[in-house]
Amino acid sequence: MNANITLKSKVYNQIYSDKAGSLRRSITDGATSPHTLRIAHTDGIDSATKIATRRSLMRLDMTHTDTGAVNPSPLPVSVQVVVVKGTGVYAPTQAAIELAIDSVVQALTGTSADASALDLADEVFANEEQ
Repeated sequence: MNANITLKSKVYNQIYSDKAGSLRRSITDGATSPHTLRIAHTDGIDSATKIATRRSLMRLDMTHTDTGAVNPSPLPVSVQVVVVKGTGVYAPTQAAIELAIDSVVQALTGTSADASALDLADEVFANEEQ
């Protein structure tokens, strides 16, 4: 993976990266509106099945202004994608992992490139529909 990543025209520069994870920060919107992107991987044991697992986390914390559009909000919008999968003989294929992630992406995004895209991000997260 590249050290620096651009997402939605915001450049996230790598602050650190080690075996436990990485942190990238964007100040594209100014120093008072930083955005952070964290990626981490941890091993664990599923409590129900006692199977070894690998948990991968991608977390984006995006600063925004208050409702008056003047001051940075003290609480950013945080989005997390967590993938928990078995390891060893119970490890899913890359295709299975990508299918699960792509299904969620398809449900949330609206794009003319994918006629099946549902564009549900606003219904689920802004309007809190179920």
